[in-house]
Amino acid sequence: MSVRHAIILAAGLGTRLRSVADDRPKGLIEIDGETLVGRSVRLLRSAGINHITIVTGYAADYYERFAAGQPDIHLARNDKFANTGSMASLAIALDRVQHDVLVLESDIVYESRALTTMLSAAASDSTLVSGPTKAGDEVWVYAPEGRLHAMTKIAHELPAITGELVGITRLSASAATTMLHAFKGFVDAHGHGRMDYETDALVAVARLYPIAAIVVKDLCWGEIDDEQQYARVVQHIWPAVGNQLPPVAI
Repeated sequence: MSVRHAIILAAGLGTRLRSVADDRPKGLIEIDGETLVGRSVRLLRSAGINHITIVTGYAADYYERFAAGQPDIHLARNDKFANTGSMASLAIALDRVQHDVLVLESDIVYESRALTTMLSAAASDSTLVSGPTKAGDEVWVYAPEGRLHAMTKIAHELPAITGELVGITRLSASAATTMLHAFKGFVDAHGHGRMDYETDALVAVARLYPIAAIVVKDLCWGEIDDEQQYARVVQHIWPAVGNQLPPVAI
């Protein structure tokens, strides 16, 4: 089934980027006049995505202004963003999803082929994996024979390393439902919603049925979680991909 809906997770505080973002959400950091989320929206539209949900939390009013006059952008708010994890934000959006969906983090910059690769993949349930970036704070993926088994920031915990998590995942409606059940079970067991959607929830779903690791070893991309990563993106990633032509619609 073709994917026409994307979810951008943008609720986080971004405490390590205050000197760059000021009081804005980190997804609305501008580079060369374009915000990170604005660039993702542009590329998603060009890839044929016509329904975009942005899950907000911290400084949500900035996204309200961003989305104004853009009827294909819908906002969902996680009012408990300060005390919950990314899965709590995703659950708010997934609760409304009836079809396959693409899930993106708000703070990533990537080549347009990251989207076309995911949208054209045979596997409805998959996550994008790159080669090593040496960017720091990496999430390492273990996916023997192309199937996700584990993710962690501590490399020696894994039997082997397949690559780095990029932060773009494709979910079928059935996988989304399973993920919601996993989150409910987590909250019931722990009494809080501090569950990560990738390292916790996606791995939990992968124990039940296959989640493909789509590996693009030479993918040019970067995440902006702190000042060092911001400098890397500005100096090395954005010049390579920032003004890249949009992808062709799938």
